[in-house]
Amino acid sequence: MNPSTSLLPTGTGAATPREHPLEYDAFRQLCERPYLAYARLRTGDGTRAARSVSRAFADLCAHWSDMLRSACPAAYAWEILNAAVDGEDVNGTVGSPRLPCHLTAAQADAVRLHHHLGLNLQKTAALMGTDDQSVRAVLRSAARTRCTALSCLLDRT
Repeated sequence: MNPSTSLLPTGTGAATPREHPLEYDAFRQLCERPYLAYARLRTGDGTRAARSVSRAFADLCAHWSDMLRSACPAAYAWEILNAAVDGEDVNGTVGSPRLPCHLTAAQADAVRLHHHLGLNLQKTAALMGTDDQSVRAVLRSAARTRCTALSCLLDRT
């Protein structure tokens, strides 16, 4: 194995290419806890959440240089995380049925991070790879969508 491409273990078992361990480790330390909390909300299970976050970080590690060259590394990472969490659904491991949701993926993510996990607008925006104003707008549109959906449910009863 070439020394410049050998692998170093990180705290949870994933490997880090030797050419960028500090940046990768810093990113992982910054994002792993909120990623786990988000994945737990999405999957409803700590084990599935940990598995999907481990898969996401393994993918990020494998494509680290692509992520760094992307227009927005945080958005790139967020897409990989969502694909890994979605993979839990595809593999048929989500245990409880979900209610129909009329929110877009961005609206649902912002609501989960900001309202359910209690992250401020800046942290929510940073994790999603967008700006504060976009998160604020998405949250407002989600509130209108949820209110509209709720009023439709109330009208039917």
